[in-house]
Amino acid sequence: MPLALALAACATSAAPPPPADAGLRPPHAKPGPTPAGWAVSIVGTPFALGFKAAVCTASLVIAAPIAGLLTLHPDSSYDGLEILGDGIANNCGPPYVISPYAAS
Repeated sequence: MPLALALAACATSAAPPPPADAGLRPPHAKPGPTPAGWAVSIVGTPFALGFKAAVCTASLVIAAPIAGLLTLHPDSSYDGLEILGDGIANNCGPPYVISPYAAS
């Protein structure tokens, strides 16, 4: 009998202690920005803006005449202006800044 009690005492263990920051942040919250994230955001944003401006300009130069032809063509089932608006929204719209937060 004493052997069974000793084995039962060894089989049960206490729960591990909670992490030191367990009360500071809810478990579903995203982590904050890191120094590396800020560095990428600061250095990468000008390059991203330049690339976005070039892509936006190129898409307008190429897509505007095509959208006009689609709109004026009598047998066209496409709405050229709607397609042009969607393309402008995708290529020229936000985000304009690279986020320092880690992607999850």
